[in-house]
Amino acid sequence: MRRIIIDTDTATDDAVALLLALRAPDIQIEAITIVVGNVEFDQEAENALYTIQMAGRSGQVPVYLGARQPMMHSYHHTVTNVHGSDGMSDSFFPKAKQRPEREHAVDAITSIVNKYPGEVTLFAIGGFTNVALALQNPSVRENLAAIYFMGGTYMFCGNITPAATYNAWVDPEATRIMIRSGVPLYMTGFDVTYRYSIFTDADYDQVAKLGTPLAKFFWDINRIRRVYCKEVQHLAGSNHPDSLCVATFIDPSIITKSVQRAADSEVSGDLTTGMIVIDELGIWKKEPNLNICVTADEAKFKALVMKSLS
Repeated sequence: MRRIIIDTDTATDDAVALLLALRAPDIQIEAITIVVGNVEFDQEAENALYTIQMAGRSGQVPVYLGARQPMMHSYHHTVTNVHGSDGMSDSFFPKAKQRPEREHAVDAITSIVNKYPGEVTLFAIGGFTNVALALQNPSVRENLAAIYFMGGTYMFCGNITPAATYNAWVDPEATRIMIRSGVPLYMTGFDVTYRYSIFTDADYDQVAKLGTPLAKFFWDINRIRRVYCKEVQHLAGSNHPDSLCVATFIDPSIITKSVQRAADSEVSGDLTTGMIVIDELGIWKKEPNLNICVTADEAKFKALVMKSLS
């Protein structure tokens, strides 16, 4: 069993990413931690708890509440226009039976990583505030096996500003701490998800044919996101960034090309705040600190999602 922690601002695609991990037979989810990001904080927690229940795992995976705001700012911009006011395409699901734990998410991350040194991989699929706060502890930096994160781009555009992607932009100071941490980092950028994770109308038809409660859940929570991706991002359907990030760990063969590069992040640029800057030409003369997924097997990714919904 591979031990993981998923740090999430649970909305539509985060929920699908959680489902992939919850349904994977060889993965032990030690914790799900909630961080500032997509929608109102307590709603993010409710979305995670309900997703656990939908996966038939209620009471088996603890959920911890973490940072409600970025490290240096009292306000952040939610994206309910992408995910709906409840983060789940205005599905307004009932409260799940399971409730969050009392321990703070950062304390939980720290204790779990130190309990299993070298065994825990952390998935950062929301803002990176909880991750950065945990990384302040030297033992976490030493004992964490790796961080897989969704954010940044490789020679591509941003999705919240022309330069930055949402997860990195929410808390740019936290992003810099993570990038400079020295922990092995694996990036699934917006660009690769833009190209290799699109569920078209034909794919949604296939999901509907599954006829399972999880298939209906997938369909329902992506209603608003699906329209947004088509009308605003001009895609052929909904892309699934967080899901692809988790999928590359469940099945590494989904990654068909990757590169290693030196990278850093911007915290205060007038036009580039939150941008993960990648040194493609080696100008900094620094050792690579980032493993970047460049291309992915779309068919394998979709097959994994379909299997998880079956």
